[in-house]
Amino acid sequence: MNTSALKIGFIGLGKMGSGICENIQKAGYSLTVYNRTVSKTEPFQQRGANVASSIKQLVEQSDIIFTSVLDDKSLNDLCQGEHGILESMTAGKIHVGLTTIQPTTADALKTGHEKRACHYIAAPVVGRPDAAAAGQLITFLAGNTTAIDAVLPIIDTYTVKHVLVGSVASSANAMKICVNYMAMAQLAMLGEIFTFAEKRQLDQRQVLAVAKMFFAGNEAMSSYAEKIANREFDTVGFDLSAGLKDALIFDTAFTACGVKPSAILGAKENLIAANANGLGNKDWSALTEITRQLAGLSNQ
Repeated sequence: MNTSALKIGFIGLGKMGSGICENIQKAGYSLTVYNRTVSKTEPFQQRGANVASSIKQLVEQSDIIFTSVLDDKSLNDLCQGEHGILESMTAGKIHVGLTTIQPTTADALKTGHEKRACHYIAAPVVGRPDAAAAGQLITFLAGNTTAIDAVLPIIDTYTVKHVLVGSVASSANAMKICVNYMAMAQLAMLGEIFTFAEKRQLDQRQVLAVAKMFFAGNEAMSSYAEKIANREFDTVGFDLSAGLKDALIFDTAFTACGVKPSAILGAKENLIAANANGLGNKDWSALTEITRQLAGLSNQ
């Protein structure tokens, strides 16, 4: 495939976005980038990317636009604002949304794009920033089949697996919520286990070894078990404030379907407390420090 024929736009060069975008650029695609903090565009410009001065300019210069932003509000502001993505789109262009958002937001965005004869592909990713940089992410995809086929070669530059979940955009984001919910429930469980083991004066190294044995094959959870066992939260893959955002997404999405999110209610409370106690920039596994506090253990 002649990668230079397609013009790719990328908005949002944070921890996840920068790794994804770098893999797209390495694959040889013609790239235009935009980020509110302009300094984050410099490495891409040095490697030959164009830097747009506005969303409108980026959309006009691109056939396919990727967005990697914080949350629903950030994405809606990008799309709905004056001179935003939707206002600047012309027929046939494709917008690939990488952000974890509410399923209802994804469906609304798909409808808004279709009114302009464009396509919105819901494409939330699974993995930490190190996996993004290594091109080792997993993605769920939902939207127009022809549009998905057009973007798959680009998506393959930063993923090891893609899972097609249908034409309804919300399906991809609902699947991502399922995955993140499982991860958060496991983190909360690990925090309780290591706290219980500490109070029972078990050898933490043995507990960690057993936890890693239990999670054999699950590299991410084995890594989190080690962080929790050693209380080492300064090496940040996914920060705690972003974890809190996800917990609030779960709460809203599950409640809207009449499902009580019992498995993460405690985790959500711990995330709120940890964030209020200045741990927002730590790894999100630091939510387990609140479990220790509640159990009367020193956090020194």
